[in-house]
Amino acid sequence: MTFERLKQEFSSRKRGILEALASGTDASPKGSVDKQIIPIMELLNSHPGAVTTSSCSGRVSVFLEGRKQSSTTSVSRQEHETSVAAAGGKGGDGKWLFVTHDHLPDDILQESQDDATFLNTIFGGIPSEPAITRLLEDQSSETRYIHFKFEPMILHVLTETLEIANRLLTCAISSSFRESGIVSPLKNPVVAIRTTGLAFDAPVGIYDPERNVIQRFIEPPGLKLLARLTNGRFRENSKRIDSLYKNLSSALKAPETHLESKQTRAQRKKAEGMDKGREIAATRENRVETGDPLEDGISF
Repeated sequence: MTFERLKQEFSSRKRGILEALASGTDASPKGSVDKQIIPIMELLNSHPGAVTTSSCSGRVSVFLEGRKQSSTTSVSRQEHETSVAAAGGKGGDGKWLFVTHDHLPDDILQESQDDATFLNTIFGGIPSEPAITRLLEDQSSETRYIHFKFEPMILHVLTETLEIANRLLTCAISSSFRESGIVSPLKNPVVAIRTTGLAFDAPVGIYDPERNVIQRFIEPPGLKLLARLTNGRFRENSKRIDSLYKNLSSALKAPETHLESKQTRAQRKKAEGMDKGREIAATRENRVETGDPLEDGISF
């Protein structure tokens, strides 16, 4: 695909993405863009060679795994994809019981606060009780776990050229989003800005579908401790987002160096070679005229 064709394709895709954003269309479960990440999105989308395609500023969630395929049950591929949980617990009626894209208020995390209200909030209204020994011992491949999770910021940016993508990647890594990378570098590259260093995923219970009850591994004080830890992760996540914004602001002001075509590169290399040859010839002529001893084969 030619460079001009790639530019046209990028412009078309960017126009469609920005029109969808302007209309308020958002495919995420939340249905809207996270407030904390809007400044970075506006900065990137104002650059002619970049546009954001998906984003999350970071979130805390309590997630119920989906149903797993029983070892005694055979299902078709289509049924497997729609009714059985994939790796990670998604699918098969897996769902968020609680999710927030901001830190939890400190007042609800105090030991003195009502445990029942706290548990009802994070477990999405499903009753919970301490796990009994029998259930813990009888876990199987069909057991559905409850996960307490923190996921840091993730951002995908479609770019017009590899030069712009590399510039964004440098900013991401220098802002401690160290697991960032570039996808499809030979087309319109996509920069995935992310880090796993702040993430954690702790199983905190199992789901009893017959009674619609969560059997807790961890009592309310321990769950509140996990919540306070996520608040610390949120603060560090916010610092990294601020650092990324500053680095991007500086980097996007620099002029872009467009990639050369093979023909242009060949012509440039040929011209540089000719210039170098003329320079060497001129040096030799100057040594002969001035009686340079090295030209006469004299060594010291």
